[in-house]
Amino acid sequence: MPTVDTIKLIECPRDAWQGLKGQIPTDLKANYLQALISAGFKHIDAVSFVLPNAVPQMADSEEVLKEIDPPDDVEIIGIVVNEKGAQRAINTQAVRTLGFPYSISPTFLQNNQHQTLEDAIEELEKIEKKAADAGVCSDGFKTAVLPQKTAGKTFHA
Repeated sequence: MPTVDTIKLIECPRDAWQGLKGQIPTDLKANYLQALISAGFKHIDAVSFVLPNAVPQMADSEEVLKEIDPPDDVEIIGIVVNEKGAQRAINTQAVRTLGFPYSISPTFLQNNQHQTLEDAIEELEKIEKKAADAGVCSDGFKTAVLPQKTAGKTFHA
């Protein structure tokens, strides 16, 4: 458990990649992640397990993870928004933490995850159970606390 004296730095190439229009080759993503590991990063938000048509850049998450071999002291974080994504992440055996983005903005949450505030809480509870059963960590985190821009529209918390 982090203390006041501890800062956990998380490198997050996934967030940058998923916003790009052109497809990044799987091996390039894997090589980049391996370079981050070689450089000493211990916490990497690397992939997400969502519908490929929703986030095309993350359609190859399983393949990317097959190409890297993170040491035991490196935490690979996979973002999930439902039980199906959680199971996909768990099945890779490379993801050590399931990240669940919980927005306090009902509009953003609906547009991003097709969930209401209540649905998201229920889904997070299911994901946490699935993670615990598999011996994987889970981390629900708040997002969209400031105005967010998605598909040309701005949503306010």
